[in-house]
Amino acid sequence: MSLMSKLRAPDQPPGGAAPARHPVPRGRRRARKGTGLTPFYHGLLLGCCAGMTCALAIGVIGFLVTRPTAPAPAVAAPAAVPQPAAGARPGGAAQPQASIDVTLTHLGDLQVRIEAKVSAPGSYDPITRAQVVAWTDMVAMPMAHRQGPIVMAEVPGQPGTYQALTQVAMVGEYNVTVETRQPMASRTDKRLNVQEVGKG
Repeated sequence: MSLMSKLRAPDQPPGGAAPARHPVPRGRRRARKGTGLTPFYHGLLLGCCAGMTCALAIGVIGFLVTRPTAPAPAVAAPAAVPQPAAGARPGGAAQPQASIDVTLTHLGDLQVRIEAKVSAPGSYDPITRAQVVAWTDMVAMPMAHRQGPIVMAEVPGQPGTYQALTQVAMVGEYNVTVETRQPMASRTDKRLNVQEVGKG
């Protein structure tokens, strides 16, 4: 046996003929290796992922930065400053007010006599040399026929008694205000019904 025959494959027949190959069935094909995504699809996918990430980051930053602000507190209206009463001293206690007793008399022809007795509070001693004035105003038409200040003079021989004469504009009911300014501030109101011929 020669050297070539020794080196021959064991399944090869001695005649040198190659072994027969088994035919591949027609219905079965060899699987092809996948080639993967193209560069275009790779770029599109990366772009979508990057855009979604940026949008999410912007939304989170905007939520953290934009905090809800509390509504501004309502501004309270300034409290009304109480006006001092007649005779009140600024920054101190109110000054005692004089006592005023008013008598109104209709003398006829729309003429009215105003008489006021002014006395000190508590003791009711007559207050002399006081500054006393009066106003008349029609009740049905306020400020339309207002008269004053009418200066009232002290009656001789009657300490603390002050009188004044005035003439009203027409028949009707009038409100008469008497006010003392010195030495004690005080005021009082009284009404009088004035008729054409009658006397009050």
